[in-house]
Amino acid sequence: MILLSNHLLTLDEFKNVDNVVIRINMAHVKDVNELKRFVNTDYDIFLDYPKGRTKPPIPTLSFTEAIDAMKKHSNIKYFATSNIEEVSEVNLICEMLPRGVSFVPKIETLKGVLNLNKLFDTGKINYIMLDSEDLYTDIRNDVELFITLKDRTKRICEKYSVKLLELYGVVFNG
Repeated sequence: MILLSNHLLTLDEFKNVDNVVIRINMAHVKDVNELKRFVNTDYDIFLDYPKGRTKPPIPTLSFTEAIDAMKKHSNIKYFATSNIEEVSEVNLICEMLPRGVSFVPKIETLKGVLNLNKLFDTGKINYIMLDSEDLYTDIRNDVELFITLKDRTKRICEKYSVKLLELYGVVFNG
């Protein structure tokens, strides 16, 4: 799966892309009307809710409003949320999601990586998103541990046939 930020669709170079899923980071959504505008597209949508985010921008819409949007827009196919560490979180979120929406846990902490086997044992996860920057910060910039945790994550994903989504490159526009 290739995820593109919805903001890239405003650039001419990305107007007619194929075989991508559009990621909407709800920290960058001002209100329900703006979310509707972003979702009103022919692309499949990956809705990303930064639960527990303390750095700006902080989401103005609630978790419940994200769930409500999924019920109204059938092109929202994926729902990610931050800092997933516990099986109980996976079960609760999956119970709330409408049929046809895949839950994508964002793994950002040492605890999240160490609990991957348990999270995958639920049978409810086909994709995870690894936030390497937040993981690196969580482990206090320990390079050796970081490399070990990334390798561990890849091995566990392979073992469970879970697709690992990682940041790959950056686009600058001027």
